[in-house]
Amino acid sequence: MTKFGQVYEYNEKTRIADIHFSRPEACTKCGACGSLSQTGTIALQADCKVGDWVRVEMPEGRFLEATAIAYVIPLAGLFLGIASGWFVGKGNDGLALAGAMIGLLVSVGVLWFVNRRISGRPEWTPRVTEVFTDKPNTQEIGCDRL
Repeated sequence: MTKFGQVYEYNEKTRIADIHFSRPEACTKCGACGSLSQTGTIALQADCKVGDWVRVEMPEGRFLEATAIAYVIPLAGLFLGIASGWFVGKGNDGLALAGAMIGLLVSVGVLWFVNRRISGRPEWTPRVTEVFTDKPNTQEIGCDRL
């Protein structure tokens, strides 16, 4: 997945850039990146300055995997908790609700553990791949579909 953003804060000591994503005008109708979101922010290590535009890429296939982890684990915890509470309580709605809450709490623990395992690993970390001093145009972006 590729996104284009603008550096709005930069720490020269740590080389950490705070990047604000706002779709360039060249991308308003294209959608080739597969995303329709308009804004977002992230802090990444880069060699740039405030006002630069940057191309940020997530390693291939990891975006969908990260999305699946973030949504499937809590959903599975919720459903397993509801089912467990329902069966233990022999149809009691209160115990099904309690089971749902316990399932969600367990899934939060699982997500915390997964995050600790993959956090900071290069194959899971977005990275700045190119820096532009001016707002990129369709040729620089690589999308001439307009």
